[in-house]
Amino acid sequence: MNASLLPNSSSLFEKAMESALAPRWDAFGDAVATIRTAKLVSPPPSFLPYLVHEYGLGELTPYVPNLYTLIVGREGINWQRVRGTPAAVEKGLGWLGYAAEMEDAWAGRTYWNSTQLHFSTLPVADHPDLERIEGVVMLSLPKRSQLRRGVYQYDVRALVSDRSRADGSLFDWSSGIDVTQQGTLWSFGRTTEVEHVLTEAEGMAIGNWIAIPEVEGLQWSTMQYPWVTATFSWAANAATQRRALMAAWFEGRALYATLRRSDGEIIGHRRCRAVWPSMQQFNGCYSFAGVSYQPMTGATRVYIEAMTDFGDAADVTAESIELTIGAARGAGVPAGRLWLQPGELTGGHAIASIPVSLPLRATVREQLKFLMRF
Repeated sequence: MNASLLPNSSSLFEKAMESALAPRWDAFGDAVATIRTAKLVSPPPSFLPYLVHEYGLGELTPYVPNLYTLIVGREGINWQRVRGTPAAVEKGLGWLGYAAEMEDAWAGRTYWNSTQLHFSTLPVADHPDLERIEGVVMLSLPKRSQLRRGVYQYDVRALVSDRSRADGSLFDWSSGIDVTQQGTLWSFGRTTEVEHVLTEAEGMAIGNWIAIPEVEGLQWSTMQYPWVTATFSWAANAATQRRALMAAWFEGRALYATLRRSDGEIIGHRRCRAVWPSMQQFNGCYSFAGVSYQPMTGATRVYIEAMTDFGDAADVTAESIELTIGAARGAGVPAGRLWLQPGELTGGHAIASIPVSLPLRATVREQLKFLMRF
């Protein structure tokens, strides 16, 4: 800076001071330009609380972990301009890394002012993610509206039974569990599929093994299978007959899906709800790896399925799953109980063991599918 800004009447001291500070004026000039954009472009962390207060975004701070999300690009202000609309819900969920489709309740319902979210991906964790989702969505919705449910994959709706005997029954409730303060129902599902070929060691252990025929057909004199299980055509080759007999052996037996920790300790057992010899068929009642299967006499594969319930196990990771066959319930364990704790199931043989990594959560129903081949 060459020109002096001091008046002609300035003292020698003032002029000397100006000359000494002259090299700094250029830096001060750059700082002036920075001050104009400091709030909008990469504000320092110390600015954030004051900017949040200035923009009136304090109610979002408990739910949005990164305050830069609200400040940079004036995202918080843009959210305020569309607050009370689906666009605000979409923007708020985006701050948390999620996306969901909104579904409003029918206007004739008692809860006509409620909405539910259909997530495109399973939320990473119950805590703190669900509290954050609930908080951001409630602030984004109109004041009259409520968040009733959040679902992913597992979505069982209430049966419409108004003005009938079934009104107010268990069928009158939608799936889900309440784990947050606002009482929102969360109904999530996750599917694990295991395709397994029964080994000779497993078959011998459970008493269901026929040696693979080489040339001749099956010798019934050497078998211990009931004649009623011979539902295949006599024209079928020996390999098909073998698979059909071994598949039919599973029908009607009690199987349990056993979940274990990394150290091999049992987390629990869930009784299988479907154990059927099945064949591929278009529009079948079961699905595995995108293919439909239908229970059928003479089938050569077995479809097995178990599904945990909400709250069966939580805050623990299953590192392996397997099927337990031939086990007995412990003394005093009710016959209708579907989830058994360690020690409530004794004996039996484990087959189809496979390593997994399933973080079990109260809000997630684990659907475990097995396709057994022979």
